[in-house]
Amino acid sequence: MAAPGPSPQAAWPAEVPVGQRRTEPGEAGPRGMEPREQRGALLRLALVVVCGLVVAKLAGALDTVLIVMALLLMIVLHELGHFLTAKWAGMKVTEFFVGFGPRLWSVRKGETTYGVKALPLGGYCRILGMTNLEVVSPQDEARAYRSRPTWRRLSVAFAGSFMHFLMAFVLLVVLFAGPGDIGNLVGNPPADNPIAAVDGFATGRSPAQEAGLRPGDRIVAVNGHRFAGWSQLTAYLRARPGQLVVLSVERAGHRFTTRPVRLADGSKVVVEGDKAPLYSRPTGLLGVEAGPVRFGLLGALEHAGSSFGSIATVSVSRLVATIGSPGNYVNMLQSQKAADNPHATRFVSPVGVVVLAHEAAQIGWSEVLYLLVLINIFVGFFNLVPLLPLDGGHVAIALYEKARSLRARRPYHADVNKLAPVLYAVLAVLAFYAISSLFLDLRDVVR
Repeated sequence: MAAPGPSPQAAWPAEVPVGQRRTEPGEAGPRGMEPREQRGALLRLALVVVCGLVVAKLAGALDTVLIVMALLLMIVLHELGHFLTAKWAGMKVTEFFVGFGPRLWSVRKGETTYGVKALPLGGYCRILGMTNLEVVSPQDEARAYRSRPTWRRLSVAFAGSFMHFLMAFVLLVVLFAGPGDIGNLVGNPPADNPIAAVDGFATGRSPAQEAGLRPGDRIVAVNGHRFAGWSQLTAYLRARPGQLVVLSVERAGHRFTTRPVRLADGSKVVVEGDKAPLYSRPTGLLGVEAGPVRFGLLGALEHAGSSFGSIATVSVSRLVATIGSPGNYVNMLQSQKAADNPHATRFVSPVGVVVLAHEAAQIGWSEVLYLLVLINIFVGFFNLVPLLPLDGGHVAIALYEKARSLRARRPYHADVNKLAPVLYAVLAVLAFYAISSLFLDLRDVVR
């Protein structure tokens, strides 16, 4: 959604407000490209995308590139939320673009120009009359954003974050209803969840192997004790390094009891494929991994709702902690030890997001979907911070104008010029976080 400054989905490039529109180098003017130019530009764009995908495939990075494209799609859907609600509210939308910079392709349909620009750093939806600074013709004033009822303006401003929340919820439903390994989302899978894998030790057979456990088995009880969830089961085992245990196991509908096996000490053994012990202190270790947790549609909806709430709570608390502690960024810039602290919280630059996407793709698509859930929820709440140029700034202005209008008993429009110092201060803070986060991510990549 267009704002007096950078779009909330942008890195920092500013767009020219309506009424001060200039033709960018390489653009064909207000009517967009001619049909022949459109076809040629679209063909070139398609060739660039196909060539990029081929190169990514040959380089073994196709999964990562597809995730980056999914992130770009998230931005498009964010702006689509603004676009659809603005159209529904009767506002005039003049442009809907993906990217910034030189125009690669565009087409005009009705009163709106759609297109793609060269720098895939975000996107924007230009709505007429976002602030009192824009010059709007008298015949269009009634369709300007600033002239519509407050609830209409709020619906447009909230629409971008709503799309992120909707995408996150849908992805959570897919995770819980699909075949992915989502034990990290459930938090505490059932104790009799099927075993996904039986681990071996670099130094010899694990207790699970000695007990004859196989993938697909279900641990019904340990030493006669039953457990409500996987976390209770693992807590019981971890508290007994070196002790004998007897397992009650269900396999293909039949139950049997294993012979007594001695739990390993996780601080002394190394799992195959690792280089260091799993634990730094004596910890009981059986050598099994929990299997996938799957739910039906109703169960998936229920768990998606609860997981969304818990992730949202953590996202908001960390957002507040990060924005309120600029000194932590200074410490991380000066000290690698501070940056490596597992409790350190900071923003992630586009470089860091690509690195996370690559790591998630190596683990599996359930991790990729979970990463997209986290990003959508965080971005959704970040955009609601009540400061321009973020969507929350437009929400705050709409509510303030409504309060002033009720008090004065006449329409009131805030003078955005008076907010310029605040806007510039916010941009400076955002620039600091963006540049410092990029530096920290690049430093990690170089390492």
